[in-house]
Amino acid sequence: MREQIPEAGFPRGAGVASATTFVLLLLITAFTALYLSTAGPLSLIRATDSSGRVSDEVAAGQQRTTAGLAQGIATSVTSAAGDLQVANGSGVFDTADDTALLTRLGETYGDWRGIAVYDPVAQKVVATRGEPVPVQNLSGVAVANLTVRPVARVGDTPLVLTAFPLTGARAGKLLVVSTALRGIRGELNEATQQQIRLVTADGAALYTRGTDVPATDRAAQDLFARAATAAAAAQTGVLTGDAAADPAKPGPRVAPVVSYAPVTPSGIGGSLGLSVVSFSRVPVEAVPARWPGLIPAAALFALAVLGFVLLRRTIVAPIRRLRTDALAVAAGVLDEPVRQSRIREVNRVTGAVERFRAKLRRRKPAAKVRAFLSAQLVLALVTLALLGWSGAVAATLGRQSAQVSPTMLSEHGLRVTRSADTLRRSLAEGLADLQSVARLGQGKQPDQLRGMLDQLTGDGSRFRSVYVADAQGAAVQQAGRESLRDPGKLPDGEGLRQGNTSGRVPVVYAFTPLPGSKNVLVGEYDVPRMAELLGTAGGRVRVVDEGKRTIADTEGYLAFSTLTDPALIENVDAAQAGKEARETTPAALVAAQRLADKGQAATLKWVVVAEQPIESLGVADNTVRSGARVAALLTAVVALILFAWHFLLVLRPLRRIGEEAERIAGGVTGAVVYPQRQDEIGTIASCVEICRQALTDGRDRLGEVRRPVGAATDETELLQRVEDDPEPEAPRDRPAARRAPADRDGERREPAGAGRAAQKPAHRSTTTPKNPAERPAGRGEPAKRPVAQRNPAEPPAGQGNSAKRPAGQPKPGERSRPQTPPRLPARSAEEQAKSDYLSWLDGAGV
Repeated sequence: MREQIPEAGFPRGAGVASATTFVLLLLITAFTALYLSTAGPLSLIRATDSSGRVSDEVAAGQQRTTAGLAQGIATSVTSAAGDLQVANGSGVFDTADDTALLTRLGETYGDWRGIAVYDPVAQKVVATRGEPVPVQNLSGVAVANLTVRPVARVGDTPLVLTAFPLTGARAGKLLVVSTALRGIRGELNEATQQQIRLVTADGAALYTRGTDVPATDRAAQDLFARAATAAAAAQTGVLTGDAAADPAKPGPRVAPVVSYAPVTPSGIGGSLGLSVVSFSRVPVEAVPARWPGLIPAAALFALAVLGFVLLRRTIVAPIRRLRTDALAVAAGVLDEPVRQSRIREVNRVTGAVERFRAKLRRRKPAAKVRAFLSAQLVLALVTLALLGWSGAVAATLGRQSAQVSPTMLSEHGLRVTRSADTLRRSLAEGLADLQSVARLGQGKQPDQLRGMLDQLTGDGSRFRSVYVADAQGAAVQQAGRESLRDPGKLPDGEGLRQGNTSGRVPVVYAFTPLPGSKNVLVGEYDVPRMAELLGTAGGRVRVVDEGKRTIADTEGYLAFSTLTDPALIENVDAAQAGKEARETTPAALVAAQRLADKGQAATLKWVVVAEQPIESLGVADNTVRSGARVAALLTAVVALILFAWHFLLVLRPLRRIGEEAERIAGGVTGAVVYPQRQDEIGTIASCVEICRQALTDGRDRLGEVRRPVGAATDETELLQRVEDDPEPEAPRDRPAARRAPADRDGERREPAGAGRAAQKPAHRSTTTPKNPAERPAGRGEPAKRPVAQRNPAEPPAGQGNSAKRPAGQPKPGERSRPQTPPRLPARSAEEQAKSDYLSWLDGAGV
């Protein structure tokens, strides 16, 4: 019998869910024990020294600082190139006098160190102004467009040569400008012996600033060489050496950290081949060996084992016992009683199957055992225990505070200071650009400045809009996007201003008067681009005004939203007062820096404030905390899968079978029980269906599985029974009794009182039996011979002896009946089952 009912493999089966989730819980247990540690196997792989390692956050901070320096140098390198593009649109090159041209440019751009008109063919300087320009560094360089080349100077910052090819009467000549390289003179961390190098593609140091690194320090020199090679390949990264004692001073062990980033300016011809390399000696942080995940792992292991045992004892084992007993009953083994279960869901089925066995054996069923436990309750308790473990781990290890070293806080403060300096320079350079355009546009009408205005608002510009305003502040000539400044008279003089303290977008603008005119040149800064300059500080960086309203933010924000965090407010107040503003809170590193102490940017009264979440720092405690959260989340997911898998695929189908089995045991045998699954539950359902068929068709139905044809929704068609006519009775001495009239089926009704049949009429089924030859004749009903076994010499069934009579002539005393039997109305499944059951009882002599 077991071989006739197939059962699929994984993921089917009542025991698959508990086994699978048990394995998953064991994997989470191993993860909790190993990963939730400060010096476990996974942590030691990342360590650079057995007694400690450089914090990931310190290394990442060094990398961000170096990338910010490279960005600042690239901006400085292309500043003169941008000035020349603006000057080219002003018409200043229309003059034929080289000396007058250089004088005009020198007066306009005061930060240019030297200017020269150079003939590369003759290798001759035609005209010069200011400091001597080292044009010999352009020998062999084909200058087809704007080209920039760095030039080293002993003991001083490098120069940047910007070559601009001239047109018109000066075609073939170059205008060469020399400027000092800016952006490399940032604040250095003396505590870490920081050194900044600007190196060429071949690794030669073009400029060095900071603490000297001895040439005998082979480890440091090797890191320098590796960093220069990687940066020359346009890579950005950080390298960490082995920890050792500080040769300069006694104290904690330090490790060399070298970060690198290429200088990649845009909008110029060729590549500079420059890279910024930063060197520091960072104290290593001792990582104590702590294993806070061992206790949670042991608890989870205990819960996993206990839950697995409970589920196997209360769900899997009872279902498998029920399947064994149900198969025995369905196979016809009716001697042994069905083992009852104390589990409520299983007990319903076992009780019904025992009643099936008793009815089929015609014996009294065994005493029913009372169930006292629900499988769903056990499943819910196991799930809640796992969820409780997840919540406990998330609330303890998942919320612990991490210890932050003073080195991290110092590095964070330095990055904020550098970000504030970068923003200040950008604002000041924007004002200087407007001043240069104003000087170049002296004596010109506003429409004649259109070319220079378009250059100021080109791609990647710091300005979103540049326009010429009249005395009342109305724009008369504009480039870029629409102005956001409220119409009104502009302040006197020149400078930087914040145009509003409320609204949708902050308006920050620079302005300078046009010489010889009442008009004013105004440039509105692009606030999102301002925020991009602050990204090197790390974390969330905001710019707030004196009312602590947000002007720019590296993350999503509402314009002019005020600060609400007390730690941020306290540090902003300290920065505005000129004090050091650096603090470690339980949740973040906080640092603030005033934008400028003097100059035009000081009038804005802005403060740059940054907060770095501690949970984002690469410290050991954060590793434990993040691992605890992952373990808690995974366990919660497995617990929900455990509950859903058992409830939807095991318990609910078992309940459905229990309801149908109880209905059949109560005498309602009309509905077919469909297995719907190929597992233990489906096998039990098939056995219940076999028992239902045996109760309606007889015990002969046991031991085999009937394969239905068609679908359960197909319409049922009932066919009329086709029978042979009875043989004529021999004549008797007594008068013949009056024949009973024929009924609709062509059968004759027996007169009332005619033997036992009159007292108990036999039930006739209108359906064609499966094997009429095997069905016993009921009482009061003559035995019938199946059509398949008739004598070939006899006439076909349903026609009687019509072959011996004329066609269509009925027998004497008998009404004629049609040759084609009429189609009777369909019976319901329940009525048909009842009819078959009564026929079986009648045939069995019950």
